[in-house]
Formats: sequence, C-alpha cells, structure tokens
Amino acid sequence: MSRLFLIPLFLSSAGISFALNASDSASNYGGDWTDGSNAGTGFLDWSISSNGGTGGSAGVFVGDSTAGAGDVNTGGSSFGIYANGAANSSVEAIRSFSSALSTNDQFSFDFAVNFTDGNRGFNLRTGGSSIVGLNIFTGDATVSTSFTNTSSVAQTFDYGGGDQMLRAVILVMSPSSVNYQISRTSSEGNQGILFAGSVSEIVGSIDNFNFYINGDASPNSDPDNLYFNKLEVIPESSAYGLILATLALATVARRR
Repeated sequence: MSRLFLIPLFLSSAGISFALNASDSASNYGGDWTDGSNAGTGFLDWSISSNGGTGGSAGVFVGDSTAGAGDVNTGGSSFGIYANGAANSSVEAIRSFSSALSTNDQFSFDFAVNFTDGNRGFNLRTGGSSIVGLNIFTGDATVSTSFTNTSSVAQTFDYGGGDQMLRAVILVMSPSSVNYQISRTSSEGNQGILFAGSVSEIVGSIDNFNFYINGDASPNSDPDNLYFNKLEVIPESSAYGLILATLALATVARRR
C-alpha cells in the first residue's frame, strides 16, 4: 500500500516539471494565416499587426519561400511577411509560448531573406524586451540583446546567394541565460555558423517571440519578404526521465 501511495506523488511532481513541447509549420494553415489564428501546438494565437504607411503596403501570407529566397517550405509553403513601398510601413507577427521556456528547452526555426532594405528580423523576448534578436538591414546584420553580453556591432551580411536558408537555434541554459546559434546554407553549400553566443542575467520569463519588417521604402517584390517556418520547441529531458521512473514504480507496485 505504501508503494502505491507514492505513485500520485510522483505524478504530481512530474506535472509540475513538464517542459514545453511545441511545433508549427505554415503547411498547417491551408493558405489562411491571420491575426488570432493558431494551427500549431504549444503556442498561443498569433498576434499580427501591419501598417502600409504612406503609399506602401504591409501584411502576412502563406506562400512559397522560393519565390523570393531559399527553400524553407513544408508542403510547398512558408510563413511570409512584407512591408514595403514606404519608409513608415511596418509589419509584426508576435507569438507567445503556451508556457514559458525552461532550462534545457531548445527553440528553433528556419527562415530566409534576400533583399534587406529597411529592417527585418526576429527577437526572442521576455514580455516586450528582446533577449536575443537578429536584425538584417541594408547589407549588414546585428545580433543584439537587452541584457548583458550585448553585441551591437554591425557586420557585413553575406547572402551566400539569393537562395540562402537560415536556421536559428536557441537553447535555454538556465532561467537567466541562453545560448544562440544562427547558421546558413545555400546553393553555394553549407556555410556554417554566422552568429553564435550567449546571453546572461535575463530577468523575467522567456515567453514570446516576434518577426518583423519596417522602414523598407523599396517597391514591393518577393525578394523583399521575410519567410520563416518549422517553429519547434524540444523540451527538456528531465521530465521524461521522471515519467519513466514513475511508470517503472507503477509496474513494481502492480507486481506486488
């Protein structure tokens, strides 16, 4: 009886320590991606805002990323955002995790960009503050944060051909630190890691991310878009270890 009594206690602990498991791809949306939509798991609804500015245009869509950049498609489609034709045009797609990231969680996604007039990029955030973000602008790129180890020095952005595919991987090392890595592949071959580093002394929960474009006054064209896809959070292993231990204990209890 005492062994059986331990089972719900272990299950209760496992429930507390479960990490996030999340995934989403553009192919889930059937071409209909709008503010408030959600066809993934482990994420809250998309929050999308756009402003065409003075004579420009801005918005979001699901489409073929190879029309303007590299192939980051699933089922022939990727998420795409655009804001151009006016210096004050802008678009932002924000999404929260269903629960904050925890130690050993890995957040990753693929993205593709070609022209870089104005600003375009992403941020992993705590509330409205960037933890780590990549901003690509007019042939240069900057990785920066709002916390320590800030890197704000722009470096020349080598497209590696107009079909480049970029991958961001961010690993939560502790409640106050993350490691990040951004790598690139194109028809010129695997070009390796473009940016890598760590951010420490993070204050607050790691709970959302955004993709954006602003300040692009060039005429609308597919290579001006920012494409992204294959959003995924791989959870920490400790919760699974606890589950296995619980199941093993349950098996022993049944046999006795």
